[in-house]
Amino acid sequence: MKVVSNSTPLIALARIKQVNLLHAVFGRIIILQGVYNEVVLQGTELPGVKEIREATWIETLQVQNALAVSLLRTDLDRGEAEAIVLAKEVKADYLLVDEKKARRIARNSGLRIMGTLGVVALGVKKGLLPAIDPILDSLEQNGFRFSERVRTKIKEEIRK
Repeated sequence: MKVVSNSTPLIALARIKQVNLLHAVFGRIIILQGVYNEVVLQGTELPGVKEIREATWIETLQVQNALAVSLLRTDLDRGEAEAIVLAKEVKADYLLVDEKKARRIARNSGLRIMGTLGVVALGVKKGLLPAIDPILDSLEQNGFRFSERVRTKIKEEIRK
């Protein structure tokens, strides 16, 4: 399975010491060189940086189609635009991205998307995490924002 991740899921999971959940759920993750730079080189004081830097299951690639990136830059930041283009280039099974506008554009581009909460829910469904509420609470306590409606929807999804 090919999975491309934007920086937000990596950072969110690193903050709650669950970055290895990505490896447990997907095996290998592909990130952009810019995402690596943002998370590891610029975020040297952030939790999880060491785990991400040393992760042999994370592959770092450069996006090839600069024109496609520049067209998406009218609506998205550089990282989101590059993640969408890279996901298309490598024919990813999933793009991990949380930002609403980027999710909409990725979906409209034919990509299957999943966010941080989807990864966590999948981890609970697969028995990799014991329960959803402590993880959601931890994400909230570490600055990850979502509504009560989203919390309820995630919990319903896990019960299916």
